[in-house]
Amino acid sequence: MPLALLLTSYLYCQDRQSDGPCGACSNCKRIASAEHPDVHFIFPVNSNKTVKKPELIHSETFLTEWRQALKQNPFFTTQDWLRAIDLENKQVFIGDKEVSKLREKLALRSYEGGYRVFVIWNAHDMNPTFANKVLKNLEEPSEKTIFILITDHPNQLLSTILSRVQRFSEEPISDADLTQFLIQKFGFDQAAARNIAFRSEGLISAAIREANNDEEPWLDDFKGWMRMAYQRDMVGLLNWSQMMAKAPRESGRQFINGALKVLDRSFRMGWIHIDIPMQGDEAAFYKNFSPFVNASNIQGLMELLQEASFHIERNVNERIVWYDTSIKAVRLINEGKKSALKA
Repeated sequence: MPLALLLTSYLYCQDRQSDGPCGACSNCKRIASAEHPDVHFIFPVNSNKTVKKPELIHSETFLTEWRQALKQNPFFTTQDWLRAIDLENKQVFIGDKEVSKLREKLALRSYEGGYRVFVIWNAHDMNPTFANKVLKNLEEPSEKTIFILITDHPNQLLSTILSRVQRFSEEPISDADLTQFLIQKFGFDQAAARNIAFRSEGLISAAIREANNDEEPWLDDFKGWMRMAYQRDMVGLLNWSQMMAKAPRESGRQFINGALKVLDRSFRMGWIHIDIPMQGDEAAFYKNFSPFVNASNIQGLMELLQEASFHIERNVNERIVWYDTSIKAVRLINEGKKSALKA
């Protein structure tokens, strides 16, 4: 999103600099606050406690919350957005109601006589109706009309859409650059900033979350899950599976992505002997857990979580998915335990 805002600002900036938009003119300020009349945002939503009518399930209804989210942190994640609009227990989408809104805007001339920009955030959440309708506009866009699609799951977009856009892949931020960002924005000393940067693995959103001491509940869930798998606590794993099945699907995605990172770090710490900066309870957990993630089970654990993700995305009963995954995790963790005792 920050890159999309930067590109859009450069297009409208009234005082372009050699290294980009000025950031100070009225156009730059209006784009940063999502208030420019010719810059339109489309993003996934759903009904919540206050928005219940089907005809209101579109981006314009949630524009106030969107502007607030951008103001607070333009690097916000899907989970942050769901929390902002009170939809942590629902699946969000870019749906049918967006089609008529998009057509209305395309039928009008530019408000200020220049370009019109449509920023589609989390474009992978477009439902088939909207995706096919917007495809026609991507094939033959109106004059001075630009579409910017943002996604971290490009493989989920229609192949016909991918063939009609120019793709830019945003690379992970280097540890050095992320360290300097944390020092400048949050006032950390060099060592603390470097540790956070390393753990964030090139993701500014993850670094900001840790810098703000925001909790990552998936990490506690993972610790509990592994502890029960190690102890062969089948009743506890059944209860854990039921808890995971009740959580929003986005929380499940976050859990799996986080768990894959923990396994990777643990394997590197315990068996490749790469030092990973950690502090406090987290350091103690990795120290105790890493010996049991080794060559005997690392591939199996990774594949197990990827398989769970595959089934959840395809709407397989989540209670069954998580409990089956848990039973298999018991075997894999105990294989790692046997290997560690032999080493």
